[in-house]
Amino acid sequence: MDTALYDMAVIGAGPAGSVCAYSALATSEQVSVALIDRDNFPRDKACGDAVRNDAVSVLSELNLGAIFNDRTEVRDLRATYPPKYRYLQKLFEWNENTYYIIERKVFDHYLYEAAINRGARDFTGYRLINAKFDELGKFWNLILRQKSGAITEMRCRTLVGADGAGSRVRRTAGLERNEDDHTSLALRAYAKADGLTEGIMRIDYLENLIPGYGWTFPLLDGKVNIGVVINKRDFKRNESRLETYLDEYVRYLQSEGVTIKNLDDVKTHPLPLGSQSPPLVPKHRVALIGDAAAMIDPFSGEGIHYGIWAGHTLGSAIGNCMNGGGNIQSAMEYYAKAYTEQFGKDMEASESVRVWVRFHKLFM
Repeated sequence: MDTALYDMAVIGAGPAGSVCAYSALATSEQVSVALIDRDNFPRDKACGDAVRNDAVSVLSELNLGAIFNDRTEVRDLRATYPPKYRYLQKLFEWNENTYYIIERKVFDHYLYEAAINRGARDFTGYRLINAKFDELGKFWNLILRQKSGAITEMRCRTLVGADGAGSRVRRTAGLERNEDDHTSLALRAYAKADGLTEGIMRIDYLENLIPGYGWTFPLLDGKVNIGVVINKRDFKRNESRLETYLDEYVRYLQSEGVTIKNLDDVKTHPLPLGSQSPPLVPKHRVALIGDAAAMIDPFSGEGIHYGIWAGHTLGSAIGNCMNGGGNIQSAMEYYAKAYTEQFGKDMEASESVRVWVRFHKLFM
C-alpha cells in the first residue's frame, strides 16, 4: 500500500489530466498529486491531432508551448458539402481559429512528462478498479491494478476523472455513459497524400456521415491524419463498419484530386458529446474533466481545447486552495461554474446546429 495521502489523484494522463496535475503543482508547492493511467507512455490515441490556437495559448502561459516550435500553424480550413447542405459554409466563414497538427502520441507524452517533471507521482501502467470515500477520514481509498496483476492501494483527498469516454470515475459517481444520440464514433488513420494543397485542413461532409464528416489534416513530410466521424445512433442503424465509411471517404478524395495511400495505424474512439454533459462535480470531492465530462463540441467534434482549459482551471483552483488553506470542495465548485460560464452557451449553440442538420437530412 502507498501510505501517502495525496491531495489529488488524477485518473487519466491525457492532455486534460496531465495539464490538471501540472497546473496544481505549478500553482502550489504544497500540493501532492498522483497521476494515474492504465497505459504506459508514450501511447497512441485516436484523434484528429488538431490543437486549436486558444489551447496553445493556455499551454504557452504554463510554459508548455515549446512542443509547437517545429510545427506549422495551419490557418486555412476548407470544407466541402453536398449541394443541399451548402448553408454549412456560413459556419466556416466565421471561423477565425488556427491550428497546430501534432500526433497525440507525441503531444500527450510531452504533457505527461511535464507533469511528472513538475512533481506528480507517476502511476502510469496502473488501472483504477475501485474507489470508495471514507466519510470519517474525508478521503478516497483507491485500488489500482498493474498489468502484471499486482494490486496497489492509495488514498487521496480529491479524485479527478480525466479517464476518457468510458470513465471509471464517472461510473463511480453513479453516472452512466452518454446515450447513443449524444455520442459519436471516430476512426483515424495515418497516410500519405498526393494532391493535397500544402497547409490546408480539409473537412468534407459526406451524405452518409452527416452530421459527421471526413477530415484530412496535414502533418510533416507529406503525411496526413485522415479519418471519419459519425453519430453512434446513425452508425448502429446503418449497420456498416467504420472502415467502410473511411473507404468511401478515400474514394471521395480521389474524385477531388487527392490520392491517399499507405493507410496505417487505424484506430477507433468514442466521442461523448457536450450535448449531454454530466455534472462536473458529481460527488463529494470528485471532479470530471475532458472526455470523462463529455467536453466535446457536439457539431465540430473538437475536445482538446476544452479539456486543457478545464484541467488548467481545476488544477489551479486546487493549488490556490492549498496555498490559502481554503475549502477543496469550494475550489472544485468554482471550476465547474467557471467552465459552464465559459463554454455552456457555445455547447448549446453547437448542439442546435447539430439538431438542425440532422432534421434537414431526415426530413428535407
